[in-house]
Amino acid sequence: AAAASAAARAAAEADQGTNLNLAPAGRGLIIDAIMPAGADPLTLTPPPEMVLDRVHLVFNNVSMQNVDQKATETRALLKPEFLAWFGNYLVVKRISTQPNFHHLYLNFLLKLDKPELMQTVLVSVFHNVSKLLASPKITTSTSERSLLKNLGSWLGQITLSRNKPILQRKLDVKELLCQGYETGRLIAVTPFVAKIMEGAKDSRVFRPPNPWLMALMGILRELYDIDDLKMNIKFEIEVLCKHLGLKIDEVPRASVLCNRLQPRKDKNPDFNVRVGNVATQLAPSDAGSIVGEMSGMGEGGPGEGGGMPGSDSMGD
Repeated sequence: AAAASAAARAAAEADQGTNLNLAPAGRGLIIDAIMPAGADPLTLTPPPEMVLDRVHLVFNNVSMQNVDQKATETRALLKPEFLAWFGNYLVVKRISTQPNFHHLYLNFLLKLDKPELMQTVLVSVFHNVSKLLASPKITTSTSERSLLKNLGSWLGQITLSRNKPILQRKLDVKELLCQGYETGRLIAVTPFVAKIMEGAKDSRVFRPPNPWLMALMGILRELYDIDDLKMNIKFEIEVLCKHLGLKIDEVPRASVLCNRLQPRKDKNPDFNVRVGNVATQLAPSDAGSIVGEMSGMGEGGPGEGGGMPGSDSMGD
């Protein structure tokens, strides 16, 4: 993955002529370098119609009060050949659109007591994350960014919160941040990464000062200090710091992004610049706390129906 990323950067630099440090216009994320195992196709075997109807009925009526009963009902329906379908159904139709019910769905999965099912859910999460990151609409579609952010929240809850690592071959979070910076996709990448890392607040292993976590926080601090960065991206970083019990000005700044290809700030959704590269927003020292300014902004309620866009693997 590192070799692929280095080769891509070298090719991009070669295309730049005299400006060797500027990212090429229109370049997307190199998914193979970020998550080489993430784009593997899913092999899904849907169950009979009767089982489909019963699964839908379970999820339309499950609650914290009856989760044991509903898990028992569902366990009897899930033959081994249907687990991949069920895991993908849960990710696409429920988890990606209903963040307020993540705790309930995690409790439901644990009550099912099928370790192989948790693995199929992870496979589906990485698969659908890779599709969203590769989507040409991820910087313009608020619905796609919302799905990605919800999957990040779920991923943090089923890995970091449970003291389980996110393997680099599954998702290289550092490389994702760096490529997001280079390609003008921080508007989607930063909320996704922040939601993953938020899961560390409940972890015995990954909470600060865990080295893996603090290395990523160092990159976010470096990102936070970049001129002209949009306020909503800084807001995501400040909220993450609050969840982790950190202060952004006390996080040691990394020196990673300064050694990567630099983004073109004109017509870039990650930056606010005027003609002549004059920032439209105040510097952090003058602007005060963004969290304080935006404290009234909250997330909407859980989505209903819908699901992940544009994939033949995502139907019922």
